Amino acid sequence: MTVKPVAATEPSTWTLRVDLNGTDTNPFHQFGLTQNPFPQLGRMEFDRYTLHLAKLGADPIPDTDYIRNHLRGWDPEFVDGCCARFKKGEMVTFFIHWPRTA
Repeated sequence: MTVKPVAATEPSTWTLRVDLNGTDTNPFHQFGLTQNPFPQLGRMEFDRYTLHLAKLGADPIPDTDYIRNHLRGWDPEFVDGCCARFKKGEMVTFFIHWPRTA
């Protein structure tokens, strides 16, 4: 029997779902929540960032200035990408991928 190392079974990239709520309602209110309470990656070092990002998929976003203020201090390329994808009146979902590092 051959046993593979754990690292060989993990994907080589992280994938994160980004939701931008351009609608006028919070979809989580129907469940008595303010936002998705679950972190996406299940890694303590990323939990606070994924939960902060989840807020953009909950309460309605009035404009791109709201996104820029909410993501102040994040990578400018990522913030600009979120602003470019935002559509007033729609829920927009996209995925970002980046390489895992040791």
